[in-house]
Amino acid sequence: MSDPAARTILLATSNPGKAAELDGLLSGRGWRGLRPGQLGIRIEVAEDGDTFAENSARKALAFSELTELPVLADDSGLEVDALQGAPGVRTARLAEGSDADRTEALLAIMHGMPAPLRSAQFRSVVTIACRGSVLAVGEGTLRGSILTAPRGESGFGYDPVFVPAGGETTLAQLGLSDKNSISHRRAAVLAALEELERR
Repeated sequence: MSDPAARTILLATSNPGKAAELDGLLSGRGWRGLRPGQLGIRIEVAEDGDTFAENSARKALAFSELTELPVLADDSGLEVDALQGAPGVRTARLAEGSDADRTEALLAIMHGMPAPLRSAQFRSVVTIACRGSVLAVGEGTLRGSILTAPRGESGFGYDPVFVPAGGETTLAQLGLSDKNSISHRRAAVLAALEELERR
């Protein structure tokens, strides 16, 4: 997998925000990411595992049966300390509707919690698979805290209410480039690529 001419990888996601982040991270390492639609691939993989690692592997392996390319899948979510790690693997299913609806649901659950109890982290697990076999796995986290109201227009998911530890602006206020420089997904992608490139 070290041949620069062969550095094309399929992104096992239909989420445009996640795909844009992955594109930026991959291009910085000399990889080109393709979306499933570019290869005529349209499948839905159940993300009902108990862990991010299980869901990530399930997606990567399912897509890898449909292409000769290596496949990169990410499963990630928000873990709130005071909620014993919830919403966790249910991050994208916390509420029906849009990202804004899910963010509103989270803020309602956390209503009245003082700042010291609003600590949280984003966690990402990235799996790279090819032809039905897992080749590499990487994990990353980003510590921070949850605000009481959204700020910022960039990013997706819970970015408007998450402030990274030591910072003052939300991920949605940082912009894609700055977010990618610190994100949980960056750490996971780089760890997985480094393992892949050693093969």
